Amino acid sequence: MPNTNADQGRRRGRLWSVILFGTVVIAGGVLYAATRGGASAPYGLDLPRVVAKVDREPITRDMVYRRLRQYETMTSEGFKDQSPDAMKKRVADIAQTLVQQRLIQNEAVRLKVSVTDAEVQEQYEATQARFGGPAEFAKKLEASGTEPQTLKGDIRDYILLQRVTLAMQEAIPVSEEDVAAFFEQNQAEFLKDAARARHILVESEEQAREVLRSINDEHVEFAEAAKKSSKDEGTKGAGGELGWFAKGQMVPEFDQAVSALKIGEISAPVKTQFGYHIIQLEERRAAASQTVADHRDHIVRLLREQKWQVQRQAWLDQLLQQGKVWKAPEVTL
Repeated sequence: MPNTNADQGRRRGRLWSVILFGTVVIAGGVLYAATRGGASAPYGLDLPRVVAKVDREPITRDMVYRRLRQYETMTSEGFKDQSPDAMKKRVADIAQTLVQQRLIQNEAVRLKVSVTDAEVQEQYEATQARFGGPAEFAKKLEASGTEPQTLKGDIRDYILLQRVTLAMQEAIPVSEEDVAAFFEQNQAEFLKDAARARHILVESEEQAREVLRSINDEHVEFAEAAKKSSKDEGTKGAGGELGWFAKGQMVPEFDQAVSALKIGEISAPVKTQFGYHIIQLEERRAAASQTVADHRDHIVRLLREQKWQVQRQAWLDQLLQQGKVWKAPEVTL
């Protein structure tokens, strides 16, 4: 997976890092809601029952209270400043984020992007495993006052936002002139010994070994296993295809595993900061033999990511302008 150096922003497409628009960031899990108390009013706040509406669909105060607790868990010290002004600012930010998410959900319908119940259940079970298994996980949910269906709704939103963002990026045009210019400016980075590989990313080593068993013992094609089991939304649809990448471009554990493989060979589970990978090496190529055509697909992804970072806020602003949005005076600044 991409290395975490100064160039990571241009390499993020290798593993889909999820940003829920606004200030809530979920990385590697969605259980923030189950780490604190339920939906009762926190911090002395007293909000109206409905804090906002998007196309007449309500955003309730309980949703804001839950998200406040999610925010608080993102730092070890919680909210240092709980003054009325600071809390009002947080409430306004959360209301804006929830409005944006509702607008994006509506946009998903237009784009014909959806998430199946089976996909939600699969992620839910992976989260269970990550937090000690079904029994232990049920205790955590009960202690927090979080219903399983509420968390499954969060998971559905989590996946949906990934897919809408990916669909928007893939719609961004990139010219051949742009690709050639980018390659010319970055030849030192691209012209290195390279490999082409597929991968399957899962939460746990147990899941990785089960997927590997299905490939080795049941003769499931690697690409089909990736489509079914990988949590990397950026590659699973293409059967886990990562394309070409240079040595040193991935995180060290991934890079080392690829270096040790023979053409066509499949790795044992490889642990990185992103989870557990199963890797299939497809090709190797020496630096001296490479041209811009060899790196075209990768460059297109990078350029789309760059353009999306510039265009994203304008897109959100456009959704806000087109949507029928109302906010209570208590959550506006």
